Amino acid sequence: MATRSPTPAELAAAAPHLPVALYDGACVFCTAQAARARRWARGGLAVRPLQEALVDVPWVDPDDALEALHLVDRDGRSYVGAAAIVRLLRLTRPLLGVLVLPYHLPGVRWLAERAYASVAARRYDIAGRHDACESGACGVPWAERTDDGPDGRAGDA
Repeated sequence: MATRSPTPAELAAAAPHLPVALYDGACVFCTAQAARARRWARGGLAVRPLQEALVDVPWVDPDDALEALHLVDRDGRSYVGAAAIVRLLRLTRPLLGVLVLPYHLPGVRWLAERAYASVAARRYDIAGRHDACESGACGVPWAERTDDGPDGRAGDA
């Protein structure tokens, strides 16, 4: 399932929680960057771990959110990866937001997304995982979505 556009009802229900930046709460690196983003936002943007915030934005695919930072704007639009960082800067630090305008030039976006993807793929190697997640069981809310039976095989239970 890919991130999709919200329905009008979903967007209305999510409005009090938007805009929101969703980060991997199991990632030490991500958590540190989220703390910085919170300071910059000064309350103008919610910065929440995806493990608790996905319920407020059901149109965001959990697996996609786990792969990269997602910033969901007031209109329900999702910015992902480097684009989310650019949008976050534009919302929270207008002067820095001007400095990231070259992101929109041909080739720069491609390079920024590749650099972001490289760091994101190695984020646990860079700074590790929070202790509760070292076993790989982070209590992700979408775990119940599988159709696995009690023996771990797909199918009826």
